[in-house]
Amino acid sequence: MMTTSHSDTLSRPPGPAEPFPIAPDDATRDALAGWQRRYGDVFCVPDMRGGMPHWVVNEPALVQQVLVRQAGSYTKGMGLDRVKILLGNGIMVSEGDFWARQRRLMQPAFRPTRLADFNAMIFDENMALAERWTEAATAGHSVEAEAATSELTLIIVLKSIFGADYEQLVAAGRDPFALLTEESTRDLKFAARFRGLRPVVNDLIERRLAEPKTDFDFLGYLLAARTRDGESMSRAALIDEVLTLIVAGHETTASALAFAWYLIASHPTVRDRLQAEADATDLTRLRETGGVARDTLAYTDHVIAEVLRLYPPGWLLSRRATRTHELAGRPVAAGTQVFICPWMLHRHPAQWPDPNRFDPDRFAATDTNRHRLAYIPFAAGPRHCVGEHMAATEMRVHLATLLSRFTPEWRGRTTPRLESAINLRPADGIPLQLSSR
Repeated sequence: MMTTSHSDTLSRPPGPAEPFPIAPDDATRDALAGWQRRYGDVFCVPDMRGGMPHWVVNEPALVQQVLVRQAGSYTKGMGLDRVKILLGNGIMVSEGDFWARQRRLMQPAFRPTRLADFNAMIFDENMALAERWTEAATAGHSVEAEAATSELTLIIVLKSIFGADYEQLVAAGRDPFALLTEESTRDLKFAARFRGLRPVVNDLIERRLAEPKTDFDFLGYLLAARTRDGESMSRAALIDEVLTLIVAGHETTASALAFAWYLIASHPTVRDRLQAEADATDLTRLRETGGVARDTLAYTDHVIAEVLRLYPPGWLLSRRATRTHELAGRPVAAGTQVFICPWMLHRHPAQWPDPNRFDPDRFAATDTNRHRLAYIPFAAGPRHCVGEHMAATEMRVHLATLLSRFTPEWRGRTTPRLESAINLRPADGIPLQLSSR
């Protein structure tokens, strides 16, 4: 057990006296919010195992130091053990030279010009969902928006990865990856089931090698990717990255869309403005472009940004200091765990006036003094989310397409309860009543 000197204690930020097990859970989210109100933007929490206290940093300039300017002084922190069990050594959890190599190999596949190949598929899947929702609206039945967006985003991510081989994946009448939509618990039992799908991915890789495709998809790109020395990914690394893309590409976007439907359905003025913008949009053009032109669906983009501010799927980030250095005028010892909580950062009253209010127009303002690291739904720095552009396109097309067809009304009794796991998500679903337009 590490001993603590009086001088060490004095050099640390303030914080609670009792140890606390910081983890991706509801208890941690509630505790961090309470401590921020009491101790401010930087505080320390004693380690349950008697190690160095954990830092919690929610001041934007200091967040910038950790994630961007001194990113080389940090590596991924604690809390990702369960993710690594689930995903192996994919880009979300890998470190060092191996992570840098994988990132360089994968990054070009996520350029907007490449992702444009998916626009028509994304639009068509949303139109298919619209047909299912039309049946529900005609019959007067409510819909479960969280379940619907989860199923939708899973289909989109699988088609973007496997392309034409998606049909082979579901040929037996059931998607083997459907457990991502059917089970909410992300425990060891789930991780074992999910990792049991590695042979499924391996079989699809073998099929692709035997029958190469010309259309762009992520699997084809990753198979063809080479380092400057002409080396390709190992089979194990390729499977890890495919599984990472499936989980990361599905759960974060699905969660954001679920919260978007709650906020839109419970704010009629916002809903009406979104529908007016959707009505003015050429859906044929939307299918081609994904609505990426800056002024095409500007208000829709502001709504999406505000949803991600209030309900960031990646609500807790962690880093581990790899060397002793200074932060906030105090020494941070090598090995210290540093936590950043976008849930709190995005509601910081010094950065966001009336921070708990849903106000998409705050993203239209050009005269704000808000620090650019006050908003990090996709993290920041070298480990900034590689899939940001695709996620934004999915959300934009989804809302424009569905709101042009339906008027949603919130059918929940209260504000949705939250489930603060690795991703933030609604705990009890998002029930809506739809009216066809």
